[in-house]
Amino acid sequence: MKTSGDTPEASNNCIAKNLDKGHPGDGFFFALRNLPPGIFAVSFFGLFLGISTTMVYSQLSLFLKYELGASMSDVTLLDGVVECLSFVVRVFSGPISDFLRERKMILYVGCFITLFARSFIAIVSSWWAVFFVQSTERLGNGIQAVPRDALIADISSENYRARSFGFSRSLKTVGSLLGTLIAVQIMLYTSGNYRIVFACSVIPVIISIFFLSRVKTPQEIKGEEKKEVKRENPFQKKYLKSLDSTFRNIIILALISELGHFSEHTFPLYASEFISTSLAGSVSSMVSCGQILMCFPIGILADRYGKKRMVAVCMMLMILANILFISAKFVGSYPIINIYAGAFLWGAQTTAVQGLFLSIISEKVDFHLRATAMGIYFFMLGMAYLFASFVGGKIWDVFGSNYSFMYSMFFSILALCLFKKLMPPKTQRCA
Repeated sequence: MKTSGDTPEASNNCIAKNLDKGHPGDGFFFALRNLPPGIFAVSFFGLFLGISTTMVYSQLSLFLKYELGASMSDVTLLDGVVECLSFVVRVFSGPISDFLRERKMILYVGCFITLFARSFIAIVSSWWAVFFVQSTERLGNGIQAVPRDALIADISSENYRARSFGFSRSLKTVGSLLGTLIAVQIMLYTSGNYRIVFACSVIPVIISIFFLSRVKTPQEIKGEEKKEVKRENPFQKKYLKSLDSTFRNIIILALISELGHFSEHTFPLYASEFISTSLAGSVSSMVSCGQILMCFPIGILADRYGKKRMVAVCMMLMILANILFISAKFVGSYPIINIYAGAFLWGAQTTAVQGLFLSIISEKVDFHLRATAMGIYFFMLGMAYLFASFVGGKIWDVFGSNYSFMYSMFFSILALCLFKKLMPPKTQRCA
């Protein structure tokens, strides 16, 4: 198979390696300090976009129901359709990014579409208007999601790629938490004015565009930004052959693993069986804490001990998370501790394993098709998540919560059993 280091155009990977100092086995704080400068800019770009998105989404269902009079089916239909649109768009934004040999330009396009949508959400007056605005916003999200991850792979060397993805995803989750807190505070100070919250969500998007402007690609670092980039069709046979059986096996393994990840919105409902409904929502914060606190350290360990090994560890963490959820009904006292621990591990491994798969894909697929491969990965991930959430919810309704966690654990165990057969050998490093 052709790896990213086999073509002159793919020298971004090796350029980024020369920008990194130190050894991937160094400590936590050194690892943080030693991240490529562009990773910080890309990560803060994601953080502020996350703040804006969560400011809207944390209040949108309430706004639809209590101000626009939408039914619950209207709310769930809107959420399902616009999220599906976001994943479908990623299949196209990846190939476009590869063909144009551009990441930042497409990110700007996605951001400005998001900014356009955010500017109108505060003045909508019907469900259909919200549907149009949110569809536009998710279009912008889908356009920029894959080029952003491809850009992370471009500006980080293989030695530091897993931690780069981990750090970026951790900050994105921080943005989600901050967005919720900011929205709640605005609601308190404005006596529940949803439209002011939506209007304020424009500000983080503008800040994110500023951070995007601070990102320097490897070509820009070399002072080549003024040179015309030679574009060629990435879908030539010499490049397409990197989307071979090895790539397909990675996608299959990721798909099996994701089939066990049903919606985390069910966790507060499960917690409400043991504690008051007013406190049950705190379980969701444990999912976010797991993502924030564990994603970057798992990335560091992956760079030091191998991404392949840490993918297996993440699958084991998922099995343990389900065991903790199931055992909550059988422990004598403080079952909520098991639920909190299970939610923490669920969040930690879900986000971390996605970063690991993205890192592995970026090293196994030719540079010319890097974003295309990531788009395929995200599309399959979205379809698996929709299926898992539907099936997990049905099992919950018919048989009970523990059977849903058993369903999740089944696919985690299956993925672990197929791991050795499907996971490719170690990637060849660039010289």
